[in-house]
Amino acid sequence: MLGPSVALQEGQECSLGRPLTHAVLDLRGLDAPQSAARGIVRRVLTQAPAEFMDDVVLVADELVGNAVAHAGEALDVCLDLFSWGTVVQVRDRDGDMAAVPLKLAPVGDEEVNGRGLFLVNELASAWRVQSDEAGKRVVAVFLYRAGGTH
Repeated sequence: MLGPSVALQEGQECSLGRPLTHAVLDLRGLDAPQSAARGIVRRVLTQAPAEFMDDVVLVADELVGNAVAHAGEALDVCLDLFSWGTVVQVRDRDGDMAAVPLKLAPVGDEEVNGRGLFLVNELASAWRVQSDEAGKRVVAVFLYRAGGTH
């Protein structure tokens, strides 16, 4: 469950306030956890502009896919809808914080992996990896753009 704040930068805490909607989906043991994550985003963000929803859907899909590929399983996806935007969190059991690089290196044309976090970096307003009692969580924050509200 989310606390009232999410660390966005080292040593800096950002108060998020109380979410309008809070949804958590247990992904353990699901045959298609990425599909389930996309579904919960679409259900929670029904009133959001389509392009905003598409960005959040893609990032949730990438984060769950990364957890499955690199940690063996995504534990859950958490989605919080606020008046100012949305926060997506994906948790896994792998406590290796260095497994999620914060400084992204360019990916060559022939490489199969490595593009997902570039998408997260481009689409989310901010993102971060955090230690979690179960292992780690990757948090992506999406701010509504001026003129684009839900």
